[in-house]
Amino acid sequence: MPSNPHAAIMVVGHGTTSLEGISQFEQIVDQLRKCLVMPVGHGFIELAKPDIATGFSRVLASSDVSAVVVLPLLLLAAGHVKNDIPSSISAARERYPRVTFSYAKDLSVTPTLLEIVEDRAFAPFEAVPEKTLSPVQPGFTLLVGRGSTDPDANSDLYKIARLLTERGELGLVEPAFISLAKPGVAEALDRLRLLGARDVTVAPYFLFTGSLLERIYAQSRSWARQNPDISLRLAKEMGPDQRIVDLLTQRIEEAGSPVPVMNCDMCIYRTEIPGHQHKVGQPQSSTAHNSH
Repeated sequence: MPSNPHAAIMVVGHGTTSLEGISQFEQIVDQLRKCLVMPVGHGFIELAKPDIATGFSRVLASSDVSAVVVLPLLLLAAGHVKNDIPSSISAARERYPRVTFSYAKDLSVTPTLLEIVEDRAFAPFEAVPEKTLSPVQPGFTLLVGRGSTDPDANSDLYKIARLLTERGELGLVEPAFISLAKPGVAEALDRLRLLGARDVTVAPYFLFTGSLLERIYAQSRSWARQNPDISLRLAKEMGPDQRIVDLLTQRIEEAGSPVPVMNCDMCIYRTEIPGHQHKVGQPQSSTAHNSH
C-alpha cells in the first residue's frame, strides 16, 4: 500500500449503459474500500456517471489528500489505458498542483484472471440448443474479448487464449472479438467447427455485463441455430470476485514501489504452468556467455 498516510485511490472503469454492469463495478469498488484504510473514489471513461473529472473532485474534496493512485479497473491496455486516462491525469495535475498523481497498471495478463475465466467456463448458464448442462470436458472454448483498434491489446487476447490452452482445463481455446477486430464470433465458431468441434463453450473475457456481452450471446445463439449439430455452452462474465479485489490491491502496491518492476505475472519461474512446474523457483543462470 502507499506509505503516504494522505494518499487516496481513484478507480477508473470503462462505463456502460447497463445498470447491472454499473452495479457490478460498484461492488468491486465497495469491496476494495473494505480492504483499504484510505479514501477510494471512482469515475468512468464514458457511458456512465460520475466521469473521471468528477471522480477526482470528490476524492480530493478533503484537503488532507495529497497523493492519488489512479487505478484502472480495465482488463487490457488499449486506447483508454494509453490515452484517455493519462489525459485525465494530466488535466487533474493542472487543476490540483499540490497533489501527486501516480498511475497503476491495468489488470493485464495474470493467473488470477485465467482462473476466474476457467471457473466461469466450468459453470455455464445456458446451453444452445437447450439441453441438460453437464460438467465441461476439455474440448473447445471460444474466448471472446471486446476488441480494439490497438493491435497490442488484441494480441494480448491471443496470448491469454494460448495460456488457457496450455493450462489444459478448457481444451483448445480460440480467441475472437465482438467489435473492432477480427475474427468475429461467427467466424471463429466456423473455424472451431472445421477443427472438429461438436461442443463449444463460449467464454467472454469481460469483467462486467453490458450490451457487448449480450451481443456475444445473441451472435452465438444465431450461429447455433444455423449449425444445429453443434452444441454451445454460454458462460458468464467474470463479475464481482474477491480475487479481482486482491489483484487491484497488488496493482496499488506496485504503483507505490520506489523502483519499476518487469511484468513477471506469467513467468514460468514464478507461476505454475502445466508442463513447466519444475521451473518454479529454479536458480537463475545465464547462457549469454556462450560463444554461439
